[in-house]
Amino acid sequence: MAVYDDFAWFYNRYWNKEFHTLAFPILERIWLRRLPPGASILDICCGTGYLAGLLARRGYRVAGIDASAEMIRYARQNVPEGDFRIAEAASFRAKMKYDAAVCTFDSLNHLLEASELEAAFRNTAAVLHPGALFAFDMLLDEAYKTHWGKSFALVREDHVLTITGSGYDSRRRLAFCTITMFRLIDGSWHRSDVVVEERCYDCDEIREALGDAGFRGLVYYSAGDLGMGGQLGEGRIFFVVENAQS
Repeated sequence: MAVYDDFAWFYNRYWNKEFHTLAFPILERIWLRRLPPGASILDICCGTGYLAGLLARRGYRVAGIDASAEMIRYARQNVPEGDFRIAEAASFRAKMKYDAAVCTFDSLNHLLEASELEAAFRNTAAVLHPGALFAFDMLLDEAYKTHWGKSFALVREDHVLTITGSGYDSRRRLAFCTITMFRLIDGSWHRSDVVVEERCYDCDEIREALGDAGFRGLVYYSAGDLGMGGQLGEGRIFFVVENAQS
């Protein structure tokens, strides 16, 4: 996931806010209102900390993990009161227990093996208090068969971003797209490329992995039904589960 280091600057500037402006009201409705005031929350795959910042401004104590060192650097700048560290969702550990956890923007779809998704769920359950709520979103088949990864270009005087080469292998349920970035730094243009790969899981696979990890009480919602319109909402499902481990 260190390949996302070069992408962190663009992600921090453009994508975090766009997604979470739509996602945060959904999280408030289905998850956040059920947490106690001042709860400790772990943001898994926290990116550059935009969601953690929204939560911190509501009085919650926030921590976050992400596999990208550059994403974590931005998160520490953006939310200095948070506790952020570099770690993989499929292998992280924590010394303390949290009152809740969250993982957004189809981050768990980046885990390309079912064993990795199961490990991420187990790790999450292990760092939560009994009864703690875990909220996350994932993309299902519909998302990858519609407009996911469609061609896109952003052109500014000192930076350019393009998304090209998107595709979805429905047999293997793997999706990919290529992000090419140019930045003008000290009078020279610098190019970097990131290939984004995601795995499509169905609801039965997700439910089984959650149960094996020790979660119960699964409830899920269509993002479109909850007001997330356009491409971001297509095929996106929000899940909320309760940690049943003692």
